[in-house]
Amino acid sequence: MVTFDCRAERVDGVTLVTATVGNIAEPTRITVQNRLDGPLWPPRTQGVPAAGWSEDGFEGVLRPETQALGYATPAPPSAQPAELVSTEPAPDTTIADDRLDSADAVLRELGDPSPPAAAVPTAESMHVAEAASAGPPGPTPEQDIEPQPAGRQPSAEPRTAAGHQPDQQLPDAVSQWLETVAGRVDRAERLAEADSLSAATAAVRTADGLSGVRTVAARGETDEQMLRALARRAERLADRRAAATVPTETLSRLA
Repeated sequence: MVTFDCRAERVDGVTLVTATVGNIAEPTRITVQNRLDGPLWPPRTQGVPAAGWSEDGFEGVLRPETQALGYATPAPPSAQPAELVSTEPAPDTTIADDRLDSADAVLRELGDPSPPAAAVPTAESMHVAEAASAGPPGPTPEQDIEPQPAGRQPSAEPRTAAGHQPDQQLPDAVSQWLETVAGRVDRAERLAEADSLSAATAAVRTADGLSGVRTVAARGETDEQMLRALARRAERLADRRAAATVPTETLSRLA
């Protein structure tokens, strides 16, 4: 038979209720209700009430082991702060959050996709960042000293960093890495934009299930840092290459 014990402690004007549920022989659905005269403040994960909690108490499936439940309330404590209302065997042994079958479950797993306020650039921070990345002004490149054949005018067409057309194919290794990162970015965008149960379910399925969701979440910061580092290095190399005009005809005469 399932056992239930609870106690309440008053700390700085808030009552902390702790309940212990034991002697669980098989996955069991339990219902615990708050008996104190005041609102219930449930535990939260990523800002969302933990799975199973509502304004009245807790209802969910517990596995065969002793479980502790806790919540807070502004109401004064009493001898019986909470009550075990019902218990029944649960044939479905999968906890709701393990299935990620709701938008709240996905949010508890991954966190709020919105960037923190400190990460949102302002006009002033953008100006400072641009000034810092630009560095001290360098010397103006000298004019191309390569002699031109008679009757030929210097080309006015813009050139890319290596003299190729803008749609030049990237090296296979770089292209493959970018495609891999792009796939993770696509999955992260779908997960971040999911605003309903059906959308969250489809996004999780597209990400190859919960393990794939965790991989996308874990690799996010690393992918962003590597992409930005690549962009900065490529830009610097492109600027250096654009300024380095090789006078082939002049050098061939000197050879």
